[in-house]
Amino acid sequence: MPGKAKKLFVTAIFSIAFVQPIYSSVAQNGYLTPNNITRKPLLKPGLPSQQLKKERYLGSRLIYSTKDPLSEIFTKDPGLSKACRRGRFKQVKSMQYIAVVDGRKYGAALYQSNMLHDPKKLAEKNRIYLFKGQGTSNCRVFHKQI
Repeated sequence: MPGKAKKLFVTAIFSIAFVQPIYSSVAQNGYLTPNNITRKPLLKPGLPSQQLKKERYLGSRLIYSTKDPLSEIFTKDPGLSKACRRGRFKQVKSMQYIAVVDGRKYGAALYQSNMLHDPKKLAEKNRIYLFKGQGTSNCRVFHKQI
């Protein structure tokens, strides 16, 4: 018995000494864990372009920017909004391309196939499309002639 107890004790000591935590709350530098992701505040109108570059989403590209209100220059399209809710008219990658309108960020896309998933060919050339709430049942699409 003393030999078995000694083996068990040594095994327990080694297993405790070399156990690593399964989940660490601190990730490697540059990587985010769900615990340290925070929401960014909305942009304020009239920010200098250097600050816009700092505030953009990681990996996003700004393709349109204006200080005017959304309702004055863009029109809401009910047909495209319905298609967006059903996943038939959307950005290829959500928020890869963005537009800043009146200090708020929206997903943006042009007619090009690398920006827009449009299997029914609903998009028109020379238009920019803004997406609000893509991937939800409240998706809204706005458009403007370029």
